[in-house]
Amino acid sequence: MSPAALQALALTLAVEVPVLVAFARAAGWAGWGRALVGAVGVNVVTHPVLYAVSTGFGSPWQLVGAEVAVAAVETVLLVAGWRVRAREDAVTVALAVVAANAASTAIGLLVL
Repeated sequence: MSPAALQALALTLAVEVPVLVAFARAAGWAGWGRALVGAVGVNVVTHPVLYAVSTGFGSPWQLVGAEVAVAAVETVLLVAGWRVRAREDAVTVALAVVAANAASTAIGLLVL
């Protein structure tokens, strides 16, 4: 992984993990350990793929589409990993994931 990719991953983790852990803990979906492992794990899985494909993007809409796909994958993984059962809670996980991804994307575009 290139230094730029590592820097982007570090920023993603710094922004998204606290958001996701806070949501998981506040909603009672997971204890500290499971919340942290889930939040870090989904980003370690999805970020390298997104970073690799995003270098070839020629349009901001491609980034938006890729982020939507990432949010969908992360939501599915977190709902399973945190053992979220209620449909309403799964929607809330999706909203938390979208919020976390939007924040890290915005900050990443500003600073990287």
